[in-house]
Amino acid sequence: MADSASSPQKITKQIFGETYTIVGEASPDYIHTVAEYVEARMKEIAQGLPQASKTKIAVLCALNLADELFQLKDKSLDPNQSKEIEDRTQKIISLLEEGIIGDIY
Repeated sequence: MADSASSPQKITKQIFGETYTIVGEASPDYIHTVAEYVEARMKEIAQGLPQASKTKIAVLCALNLADELFQLKDKSLDPNQSKEIEDRTQKIISLLEEGIIGDIY
């Protein structure tokens, strides 16, 4: 029997006032944790830029998360850990991009 974390999981999660259906291979708990982290970061950015659009806040959030990734990559991480972090960050950025595109069209 396959591990449930390895088969695609589909959850609905609200992030920054918008509802998203997220499909991923991670566990639902992990997806919720990531979504909550992204929402917290977006709220932090929105507090500093109260007039910014949701799209601008999402892009700034993605840039901040990418910056975190690059900083972690510069540290002496095991190459496997670095690849895992990069893969997870890319998935998060893809989800953000899908949300931004959905908001535009």
